[in-house]
Amino acid sequence: MNDVHGGYTGQFLRVDLDRGSVSVEETPDPAKWLGPRGWNALIAWRELCPGVGPFDPENRLVLSAGPLVGTHAPTAGRMTISSISPRAYPGPMWSSASLGGYLGAELKYAGYDGIVIQGQASAPCYLLIEDDHVTLQDATDLWGRGVFDTQQTLKARHGRWHQIAAIGPAGENRVRFASIIHRLSNAVGNGGFGGVMGAKRLKAIVVRGSRGVVLADPKRFLAEVERIWELTRGGISLTGQVDTGYPAVACTQGCSVRCGTRMLRAPRALADGPAYRMAKCVNNSWVGGSHPAYQGRHVDGYELVVPRPPGLGEAGIDLGNLVEDLGFTTWFYDTWYRFFGGLRELGIQEVAGLKLELESAEWWRDLVLSVAHREGLGNDLAEGLARFYDKYQVGPRYLAEFIESAGSRGHGWHREGRAMEPHPSPFWEYSALLYAVSTRDVTPSTHDFFFLNDIYGIPKGPNKPDAAYEAIYRLAECLYGTREAVLPGMSVTERVVARHQHRAIIKDSLGLCDWVFPVLRRTLPTREAMLAAMRDHPEAICGDPGAEAALYRVATGIEMDIATMERPVAERIVTLERCVDVELFGRTRADDEAVIPHYQWSEKTDGTHLSADAAEFRALLDRYYDLRGWDRVSGAPTLETCQRLGLCGERQTRGIDMPITGT
Repeated sequence: MNDVHGGYTGQFLRVDLDRGSVSVEETPDPAKWLGPRGWNALIAWRELCPGVGPFDPENRLVLSAGPLVGTHAPTAGRMTISSISPRAYPGPMWSSASLGGYLGAELKYAGYDGIVIQGQASAPCYLLIEDDHVTLQDATDLWGRGVFDTQQTLKARHGRWHQIAAIGPAGENRVRFASIIHRLSNAVGNGGFGGVMGAKRLKAIVVRGSRGVVLADPKRFLAEVERIWELTRGGISLTGQVDTGYPAVACTQGCSVRCGTRMLRAPRALADGPAYRMAKCVNNSWVGGSHPAYQGRHVDGYELVVPRPPGLGEAGIDLGNLVEDLGFTTWFYDTWYRFFGGLRELGIQEVAGLKLELESAEWWRDLVLSVAHREGLGNDLAEGLARFYDKYQVGPRYLAEFIESAGSRGHGWHREGRAMEPHPSPFWEYSALLYAVSTRDVTPSTHDFFFLNDIYGIPKGPNKPDAAYEAIYRLAECLYGTREAVLPGMSVTERVVARHQHRAIIKDSLGLCDWVFPVLRRTLPTREAMLAAMRDHPEAICGDPGAEAALYRVATGIEMDIATMERPVAERIVTLERCVDVELFGRTRADDEAVIPHYQWSEKTDGTHLSADAAEFRALLDRYYDLRGWDRVSGAPTLETCQRLGLCGERQTRGIDMPITGT
């Protein structure tokens, strides 16, 4: 990156833990790679070799922050972290996750777009970044401590304004779903990147910067921020005014939209920890429970009942804090309650000597401690549900696979209409294809469908397209260019899925929140006003699909519209991520088709599912491969596609030419 544009610093840090050294490199070309998802995949493609595992020193951990991070663009505080995922099942995959809070902004203020970490330290250490002064510090005294104690100690040592991401005992012990935790509850958890840090003996990353973010056109940038904030300030509800003051709190720098994040006072009766818990989304399931139960039938005739995790009341606040202090994902309760509860529905009360006392907070406390320290049965639970079932095979396999399987890439199945909230056709069809071609839980791409559900009226409104509001058809025309996008039958599914993949890439690469971007709908003052607009003036609820590009142009000075961001830029990144998984980890079409059994369970709202032979899904996969320029037989990008997207010389820095990846 020879010419530094607004929004970018032009510098990456490289940390070699084997040598104990730090160096500075140029940021890869933003016009070609846009930001974190592109940069991170490019580093994997250039530097990783086949056979490298998530806990090997040769693995890379890449943390990067996009051009809007550190500005006051709405929600622009997120950074992307990528690595080989320990959670991936049945084998390794390159994966990414998004971290909120203030670490990304602080990294930009210190003068860096990202950090590449490689090797393994000879003893526990932490990375200290203070503008141009970057060092590796001894962390022997911190090893074994919890996340909150580690952060407090490092703030006392270096300053209260230093931003810190740390791991707990779970990361040190390579729990496969160990988190990297920042502040109270900002985390990358489900991919297991905390275990990657633990394997590298890197306890924490500490950052303090004294610079700002240079903007190409500050005046126009302020105007765009104001305009887009008016569209997005309603946040996930998309109605009303911004929530301000305790207990409401922003989970990310730059966020000024209405959201559900709340501070809960911790009783600190069940476990020591901070006085408050930052509750958001499913991490509050420990307290108030999670998404509804599932009861349904598979095309093969299996009957299944998976109960709803009910929550543990006030004790759940302490347990949520304990889990994050130990350093692993708070999804643990949701995942394991559903599995153990499903076993109890079948009359199984004990697993490998462990009595299932799911209503006991003390039982859960002891369980999470055993997992973090890999003690007793906790050592096997720390491998994740899919691997745990492979070893113990307690209960029917279809129960375990309904919750976590090869199709879900080792993550728990999320927003696709079976394990969680209703998601009728065609929305589950979109997420089915997304799961097929992804390397992680696809929620950052499916929040879009979730918000469309709200307009569709799920679960109380009309469940058939001919009874739906005209507004949803207008939105479909605005977003996808066709009303068919909200009709069942998979007629345009591959096009819609490609669009959402592209928009997820753009959102991650700029540092924005997937609960707000892309801007599908505009904020209206009240729910009643939204319903009235949907009925009488549906065009009034349409948002601005080009909002990200509008912010980008005035921040960076790079003239790029949203169509170019999608194709060829995001298209290039999607294909490069696929090349990484094909060439390094042997991904094939068979891996994509691992999703099929899950989508042969009936959807809880309208009962729809894939057929017994899944012929319609395989035909859809053919069409998706054709759209992407990937080979139908192998699922690999063709040489022609790689040439068209400018990928064929990108491995020559290691003396490796791009192989022919398709027929």
